[in-house]
Amino acid sequence: MPYFPFFANIENMPCLVVGGGQVALRKIEKLLDFSPLITVVTLKACHEIRELFQSGKIELEERAFEDNDVGESAFVITATGDRGVNRHISQLCRQRHIPCNAVDDPESCTFFFPALVTEGDVCIGISTGGKSPTLASHLRKTIQSQTEGRLGDICDVMGKVRDYALENISTEQARKKAMAKVMKKCLESDVLPTEEQLIEMIKEQK
Repeated sequence: MPYFPFFANIENMPCLVVGGGQVALRKIEKLLDFSPLITVVTLKACHEIRELFQSGKIELEERAFEDNDVGESAFVITATGDRGVNRHISQLCRQRHIPCNAVDDPESCTFFFPALVTEGDVCIGISTGGKSPTLASHLRKTIQSQTEGRLGDICDVMGKVRDYALENISTEQARKKAMAKVMKKCLESDVLPTEEQLIEMIKEQK
């Protein structure tokens, strides 16, 4: 059964990462754009993780994991390289109803890291239920090659035009028709139309 893709605002939410190697680093790098409060607990951190700590982007405690480290975490990532330790941390999280991602152990995960396409406020997450990260990565690259980095800009202008449509078009059916026409124009144009040009399109349709 596939996992349901919840999208959550994790800004300023406490996140615990257990492990300090390259796998943990990749998870941290994915999270940084979403601004959680990341604390890393590990016996030894790699150079890149130490640099993130020195730049103030994360907290770092180089010591052995303790059960109470889970604390008030909103979610936990365990990437220690020791499956027994990872499963122990996963079990602690289950007892506290804290979402946990145990790297390379799908049965111990209560959430997965998707392959991400992020452009502005557009975020597309691709998951294979932990079965094939390679397939998820391939799909991510396929989407990126087709969108050409325009999704964020399209989303911004569509949001502005939607505000106009909500205020000036009385029925839901008419709004859907107008917004579909606007989106088609955005996707097909070599140069993204301005907000004013798109609003004129809507006025002409009314």
